[in-house]
Amino acid sequence: MGNLFSLRQLEELSGGMSEFVDSMIETFLEHTPTQLNDLVKAFKEGRWVDMGNLAHKIKPSIDLFEIPGIQQTIRDVEKIGKSGAPTPDLESKVMEVQNVLNEVFKQLRNR
Repeated sequence: MGNLFSLRQLEELSGGMSEFVDSMIETFLEHTPTQLNDLVKAFKEGRWVDMGNLAHKIKPSIDLFEIPGIQQTIRDVEKIGKSGAPTPDLESKVMEVQNVLNEVFKQLRNR
């Protein structure tokens, strides 16, 4: 399986400073798994607005790492959560975000 992410944007932002890229990856790996776990927990507990707020926090990282498979999905989860009204496909969207991000975490740790 190829990489589910791209470092292109990060590398452009860094101006060729690999320390910056490494630091951003470390920060992502340090904070995003916890945010993801909190998002899934909020979903399971029916705390829709909390789930939407957590999706909002995760969204910039998904965009920065150009994770195309879930860029729209995280926006859907955020919107559904903030509306306070779960949709029938919400669980599959949350699981998709969880599965893809867990794979990205693995790929980033092994790069």
